Amino acid sequence: MAASTKSIAIPGQALGPASNYLPGPGTHIHGSTLYSSLLGVVNIKQPAKGPGPPKRLNKIAPAAPTELPTISVSRSSVAEKHEVLPEVNNIVLCRVIRITPRQAVVTILVCGDTVLEAEWQGLIRVQDVRATEKDRVKIYESFRPGDIVRAEVVRCNPWKPALETSPGNLPWQPLCLSEALRD
Repeated sequence: MAASTKSIAIPGQALGPASNYLPGPGTHIHGSTLYSSLLGVVNIKQPAKGPGPPKRLNKIAPAAPTELPTISVSRSSVAEKHEVLPEVNNIVLCRVIRITPRQAVVTILVCGDTVLEAEWQGLIRVQDVRATEKDRVKIYESFRPGDIVRAEVVRCNPWKPALETSPGNLPWQPLCLSEALRD
C-alpha cells in the first residue's frame, strides 16, 4: 500500500504483511497478514521521530528496533465530508441484509469511488437478477444475508433505489460471501 494514494478497503481485504506495518483501528491480523475489518479509507501513519539527533552509543549493543508505520482503516475521511447520493447508472457496493422471495434488501456502502456516510437501502428485485429465464430465478439461491455485491442502480425513488445485478454488461458479482451461512 502506498502512503500517498488513498485507497478504499473492503472487509477481509489484505492490506500487507504484519512485518511491514503495525495494526491500527479497523484492521486485524490473521496469520502474518494484516486485513481490513471495515469498509473505508486506508490510512498509513509513519512513526513519530524523537526530538533531536539519535544518541551515540558508547558500547556495542544491538540496534534499536525500528518502528513500523501504523496502518488503519476508517469509515470516513475528515477531508472529504460530502455526501454522494446514488443515481441511475452508478455502480455501487452493497451488503445484503434481508431476503424475501421477491427481492433482496441491501445497504449501499460505496457509490462509485466514495464510501457513503449515511446508510442507503436498496432493492435487488427477482426480475433484475439476470436477463434470461427471469421466472426461474430464486433470490435465496443467488444471495444470502451478509454477502457483499456489486450492482448498478437502475431506478431511484426518493425512499429506496432499485438495483440491477445482471442484465447488460455488469454481471452481479458477490465480492465477499457470508461465512455464517455457507456450507
